[in-house]
Amino acid sequence: PNRPDATGTIAGIRTDTGREQLARAAFEGVVCGLLDGLDALRAAARVPVLAEGAGRTMLVGGGARSPAYQRIVADLAGVDIMVSEGVEHVAAGACVQAAAVLQGTTPELVASQWGLGTGRTLTPASDVDRAAIRTRYAEVRQ
Repeated sequence: PNRPDATGTIAGIRTDTGREQLARAAFEGVVCGLLDGLDALRAAARVPVLAEGAGRTMLVGGGARSPAYQRIVADLAGVDIMVSEGVEHVAAGACVQAAAVLQGTTPELVASQWGLGTGRTLTPASDVDRAAIRTRYAEVRQ
């Protein structure tokens, strides 16, 4: 979104808060915002493709290059995350969609034929209280 005047908030900081905790909080805030968007899409979806647990969740973009970000996405989403191989995923996705229309087939079939959608999978940690983190994020956001 075009939000040039957007600002962030750090809540609950104490004198014993370290830089690692601040960095994690920044990542968690970004991820919670993304997950809020996914929740909204699921709530508005008229097709089961966006249903909780349906399909797979792939992580692409600049953040996907960070092992810390990858871990936090998997942990807070609570689902396996595939970290995609390759680069220029947006351009490849546009090409897949165009090819699917031209061929009269599905984007999934084209992507499979082109060998796209491969990568390594991260499983969420079982000891993360994702509900507490998302709840606290929602409280601060309000």
